[in-house]
Amino acid sequence: MKLDSIDYKKIIAWPDLLAQIISIDAGSDTCFQEMDQLIRSDQGMALFVLRVANSAMYNCGKPIKTIPHAINLLGINIIRSLAVLSVSRVIFTKNKNTLFQRHVWQHSLLTALACQQICLEMEESKLAEEAFVAGLLHDIGKVLLHYNYPDDYPGVLGYVLEHSCSCAEAERKFLEINHNDVGKRAIVEWKLPAYFVDYTGTDLESLHRSQTENKVMLFLVIANSVIKNAGFGARMLTLTARREKLMCLGADAALCNFLLDDAFLQKLLHSDIYLHGF
Repeated sequence: MKLDSIDYKKIIAWPDLLAQIISIDAGSDTCFQEMDQLIRSDQGMALFVLRVANSAMYNCGKPIKTIPHAINLLGINIIRSLAVLSVSRVIFTKNKNTLFQRHVWQHSLLTALACQQICLEMEESKLAEEAFVAGLLHDIGKVLLHYNYPDDYPGVLGYVLEHSCSCAEAERKFLEINHNDVGKRAIVEWKLPAYFVDYTGTDLESLHRSQTENKVMLFLVIANSVIKNAGFGARMLTLTARREKLMCLGADAALCNFLLDDAFLQKLLHSDIYLHGF
């Protein structure tokens, strides 16, 4: 199987819309109008954004009835994250396979939320939105592989869990290609910002801390490890093993304590964004 055999348009109806949402300049004078027009162009996205904007996480007790109201209240960055989540939600939740749901969709959404929280914990709030999107999209290659090879990919996930190997290794064994290469190609095919190739085309398991000068990439690697080794994306490891992996990735003791406290994962699992993601 080759990269050219993948149908990159099979699971996403509006790659141009996704690209436009990500590329909006939050500092421009027309960003609010641009976002309003884009969200209005898709009824499902508009309803999803309003639904989440009215959740307890965001509203202040007053109903948000219109997209302009939501944008004015929450700001362009939060609205953009919600819009991207809406697109990703449709992509991921078309599949009803339980292994796929837990180890790809739930893993991706939790990684996005964890990556965002790490930014806030490390006082890098300006990076939080990019980190959220990077977490959502980092495993998009797995989605494309599953939709193009629906009879084969569940076996790949089963093999990963049974043998505790990397997903890329199992994909190469069964499909001769891997999700990192597919994810990298998807960014090009969908005309998304070029730097997203780093997030979708990199093997996060083998990345050394010296290769993570990009802070979002570093936070993504750490978030991926936290979620995967908690049993979303791989078999659950012991607390000691999880801590050792995080320390190897460059997380200090304070950050490890924050991320490995059960309250951290429970906060993600009970967040409005996670609950609305299904």
